[in-house]
Amino acid sequence: MLPPALCRLSVRVEGERLVPQYLDARDEPWLRALLDEHARFVGRPREELRARLREPLGVFAPKVKRRVAVHVLDRMGWSRPNTAVPPREARGLLFRAAAGQPATRDRVLLDVASALGVPAAKLESALFADLPHEQRVAALPVELSASQLGVSANQALLASCLRRAARVRIRAWGSARALVRYARQLGLICLVSRPPGRPDSADLSASLCSTRAGVEAEERAQLDGVQLDLSGPFALFRRTQVYGHALASLVPRAAACSYFEMEADCAFGPGRHLSKLLIRSGDPIVGGRAPSARESRLEARFIRDFRRTAPEWEVLRDPCPVEAEGTLIFPDFELVHRRDPSRRWLLEIVGFWTSEYLKQKLARVQSATLDRLILCIDEQRCCNDEALPTHARVVRYRKRILPEAVLQIIAPDWRR
Repeated sequence: MLPPALCRLSVRVEGERLVPQYLDARDEPWLRALLDEHARFVGRPREELRARLREPLGVFAPKVKRRVAVHVLDRMGWSRPNTAVPPREARGLLFRAAAGQPATRDRVLLDVASALGVPAAKLESALFADLPHEQRVAALPVELSASQLGVSANQALLASCLRRAARVRIRAWGSARALVRYARQLGLICLVSRPPGRPDSADLSASLCSTRAGVEAEERAQLDGVQLDLSGPFALFRRTQVYGHALASLVPRAAACSYFEMEADCAFGPGRHLSKLLIRSGDPIVGGRAPSARESRLEARFIRDFRRTAPEWEVLRDPCPVEAEGTLIFPDFELVHRRDPSRRWLLEIVGFWTSEYLKQKLARVQSATLDRLILCIDEQRCCNDEALPTHARVVRYRKRILPEAVLQIIAPDWRR
């Protein structure tokens, strides 16, 4: 993400709208010059490269866009210290040893190095290796091109804007189920429904090929559409920075759909006035291959633990979504008893949450007569302090969902 002041300079306000100043193909000449300068300084102190990049490049570069690109490049192009002893540990040991005996600096170095079994010179070089003036410029990935650097800068700009979002709405067609699944893996506070319409045929066609495969994709996209209404970090009381990073990582996933539109109400500038940010397919925010699917360790561990603890129950992943008051509920698992298939339970894992969000979800569950739905909520991702409804079928967890807690609900006599 960008510093707040730089983010404000990179976004133009037009009435109630926010217009990001994206880097595009016109910026590639000076972006290539920027990458060449970085390559010249590999292995040298980071501060030397920073000083060089404060000077003109020799190729015209818009001042604000250049600052954005330099900030992104600075974050990705430095190496962590590779030392025989971690720098903090080295300082702690040496300073304690120096305070405990009246000895010369060299004597303290030799004593501590001997105790650690490393040469004194390596211990001394590790002493301040993590401080800014000692950090070195690292080589960038070979595949990083000027266009990819521009995309990374645009993503950092959008992430900084979304960090100030109160509400976000995404409408997506084509591969939308994968988008919903990723949003749920991130634990975002999200309400899923079917979109009220479909994108303009011109917009959709522009993002698809004109081949038969494109026609088939368009047919699928018209059917496979979802609308995600998400709480933004600005609407929460705590965990806002972590939540903001998670929300920003959703943008490349949405861009992998056949067509998407994202509207975000962002608190931009003084006060709490909300301005609208619009992101859609075709914006220069994703490059190269689409993001690959990500397996959830929490889900994989629950499947393994539950099958071992309750072998008489089958765990089915990603059951069909359920309609409830105009919204869609996406359970993560369906638990089915092997000998009695009529005993079926749905289980949904909730990440970030507020009490109001859970109350609304439980009300929709009740209206859909889903009396066999269990919500598993992460205690570490609570975003307020209100009490939960006492009648809810809720399992609290920290890092791991205990199968015993789930079985206590679906089969109270499971230990007999």
